Amino acid sequence: MEFIEEININEIWQNSVNLLVGSGASYGLFPTLATAMDGESIETLGKYFEDSGKNDLKTLLFMYYYESCIGPVTVFDIENEKSCFEITQSTNSRKRLNVIENYKRLLKTLRGVASKNKSQLKSNIFTTNYDSCFVCAYEELLLEQPNLEFNLNDGTKGFSRKFLEVRNFDTFEVTSSMFGNNRTITPQANLVHLHGSAYWSLNQQHIAVDYQNQESKFVPNFFDNVRAELNIMEAVLNSPQSTRDDFSHIPFDAAFSDIARQFWETYEKLPIVNPTKWKFHETVFDEHYYQMLRFMSYELEKQDSTLVVFGFSFADEHLTNLIKRSLGNKTLTMYICCFDAETVKEIAGMFEGFNNVKIVRNAKLLDFNVFNNEVFKLPS
Repeated sequence: MEFIEEININEIWQNSVNLLVGSGASYGLFPTLATAMDGESIETLGKYFEDSGKNDLKTLLFMYYYESCIGPVTVFDIENEKSCFEITQSTNSRKRLNVIENYKRLLKTLRGVASKNKSQLKSNIFTTNYDSCFVCAYEELLLEQPNLEFNLNDGTKGFSRKFLEVRNFDTFEVTSSMFGNNRTITPQANLVHLHGSAYWSLNQQHIAVDYQNQESKFVPNFFDNVRAELNIMEAVLNSPQSTRDDFSHIPFDAAFSDIARQFWETYEKLPIVNPTKWKFHETVFDEHYYQMLRFMSYELEKQDSTLVVFGFSFADEHLTNLIKRSLGNKTLTMYICCFDAETVKEIAGMFEGFNNVKIVRNAKLLDFNVFNNEVFKLPS
């Protein structure tokens, strides 16, 4: 294992370049899975409630998770956010738009990498996020640069209805001259949502993708009847002094069990992987999920592969185990970008003994700005 401060793109752009992007990238626009509690996240608490049979607390946690993490993703609209900023000059709006700006800068870097890699002409973005930040950022780039010679392939085909299949990631856009004498392949980045997306749905045994679908999956005011319980849970999660025992003091209304049943009936239809473990119940989603994992495993097994990890905590055991298996490919190099000193210590312990892992640390907090400006940037 090696500790470095910057990824030298000159050393990797002839490789098979892959990114693994987690919720830390969208921080500032959407909440992460972190809590203020010491050593706890939505993932660890969800698993604890599940393993210890605390079903009411598990249900309440996932209600909180839907309201705070998934709901905001489904209603986000970049045009509304830009209009809001123009009118109010709000600092919060500026911060939210800056997140999209950082996604744009990352895509520009990947365009440079893919353009120079004549043998691959592509990179792969694997993300566990349910949001559409990469899609928003790419469309903003298209508005700025109509002749942008770079394609973001989200694995869909279709027009008014877009359908997703893993095999579509192997397709490229080819530009042909007027008489077909010259053809050029457009460099691209494949966008692979490993944990599903808030914009997916099932349509006649196919996965349909609709980025305009901003409808809440729950009826209006569904959570009002459990607002008191949700407020107490939020207070516990947001306090650094909280412990797991504090959750046992949350009083549940007599009607909670009935509301919980209604919640799970809707929640379990969402085409997403829970933070605790996968929960796909539809065969189509199950199959696609496994195909995506196989696609990622295949890409990491290639000769001279590179995996750059940003904003991902490795709390997902399935992905972590897949990556550890892939590190058996000694030509694969994984760069893990760590947010702070505590993360460096945690990650270093997790990958101790892996000689093809490089821990990227910075004297500053390694957020998306630092990642784009100082860690993963094109040579000047």
